[in-house]
Amino acid sequence: MFLHVSEEKNKELGVYHTQKEIVQQPRLWKETYEYIVQEKKRIQLFFQSVMEKHKTIKVILTGAGTSAFVGECLSPYLHKVCDAKIFTIENIPTTSIVSNPEYYLDADTPTIMVSFARSGNSPESAASVELGEQLVKDFYQINITCNKEGQLAKKSGNNAAALLLLLPEDSNDQGFAMTSSFTCMMLCAMLVFQIKDIESLKNNIDVISAIGERILTSEADNLEALAKLPFTNIVYLGSGPLSGLSHEASLKMLELVGGLVFTAYDSPLGFRHGPKSMINDQTLVMIMISSNPYTQKYDLDMLKELYREKETVQLKLAAISGAFVNEAKDNCDYYFYSETEEIVSNGTSLEDSWLAFPFILYAQMLAVFKSLHLGFRPDNPCPGGSLNRVVQGVTIYPFQ
Repeated sequence: MFLHVSEEKNKELGVYHTQKEIVQQPRLWKETYEYIVQEKKRIQLFFQSVMEKHKTIKVILTGAGTSAFVGECLSPYLHKVCDAKIFTIENIPTTSIVSNPEYYLDADTPTIMVSFARSGNSPESAASVELGEQLVKDFYQINITCNKEGQLAKKSGNNAAALLLLLPEDSNDQGFAMTSSFTCMMLCAMLVFQIKDIESLKNNIDVISAIGERILTSEADNLEALAKLPFTNIVYLGSGPLSGLSHEASLKMLELVGGLVFTAYDSPLGFRHGPKSMINDQTLVMIMISSNPYTQKYDLDMLKELYREKETVQLKLAAISGAFVNEAKDNCDYYFYSETEEIVSNGTSLEDSWLAFPFILYAQMLAVFKSLHLGFRPDNPCPGGSLNRVVQGVTIYPFQ
C-alpha cells in the first residue's frame, strides 16, 4: 500500500477503493495476460473469419473519457505493430461517433469497432455500437469491458460478429476515477492485436509488473512531497504514445481534486505553440521522457528550456523516464525513473507504449496525494452528484 495507514483509516479518508485499485495493477496485468493467452484460439478465429471476407479493414478504437484515452495511447503503437496494408487504425471517442456518426462511419468500409468500457453501461457505448450496426454494411465488434453484467457485455454475448473479452473482475474499479480498468483494457488490446506473438510478450509483462511494484513501494514519499507543493496548475507533457497518456494523467488529477487544480496536457514540441503561456509560479510541469533516442532529444530540450526559465518564473518541474537519464536528473526539481539497473543490463529496456503502464502509476498516486492534501475523498471527490462514476443524463436520439 502506498498510503501507510490502516484499512480502517483508508475508509475514513474515503480512499479505500482508489488505493486498492491502484495497488492491484501489477497483479492484474499478469492476470490479463494469462486470460488473453487462454483465449488465444478464440481471438485468432475471430480475426480469421473477418480477414477471409476482407482484404483491408478499418479499426476504430473507441470509448468515452478515460476509455477514449486507451485508444489515444494505443493508436501510435498499433500503427507500428499491425500490418498497415490490412489495418487502418483510428482513435475516435464514442462521444464523437454518437453526435456525428456520418463523419466516422462509412457504409462501404468494413469496420471493426473496438469498444473500451469499464462498466459497459455508458449511454454512448451502446449507442456507438448501434450506429455501427445501422450504418456499416460489414460491421464487427471487439468489446473489451470489466463488467460482465454491463449492457455492452450482454448485447455482444450471442453476436457472431462480436468478440467479447471480459477482464479480471477486480479491474471493474469501484472508485470514481478509472485506474486499473484503464491499464487492463489498454494491455488487453495490445495483446489482442499481437495475438500470434503473445508468448514472446511474456517478459514485457513481467518487467512492467516488477517496475510497478517498485514504484508503489519506493516512490510514495517523493510523490507525497510533490503533492504538498503549492501548485494550482499542472501540465503533463509526452510524445507519441505518451501524449495520450499525458491526457489521461491530467484527467486523473482533475477528477480527484474536484477541478480545484487546473490541468492541461500537450506534447513537448506542441507546448511552445501557445499553451506554454499558462506557466506561472503556481505551475507544476511533469514531462514524460521518451525512451526513443530521437524523440528523447526533443523532450530533453523542453525540459532544459523550462529549467532555465525557473530563474524568472518559479515553476515546479518534474520528469519521468524509463532508464536513468543524466540530463533529465540535472534539469528538474523532482526526477523519477522506472527501470532499475538490473532490468537495463538484461537488455529489457521498454519502448514508450510499455512504459505507459508504470508511468501512469506516478500520475495516479500523485493525484491521490493531492486530493487528500486538499481535503477531498478520492473515492467520491464530487459528492454533490454533478459527476458520477457511470455517466448519467445523456439523451440518445434516433439517427435517421
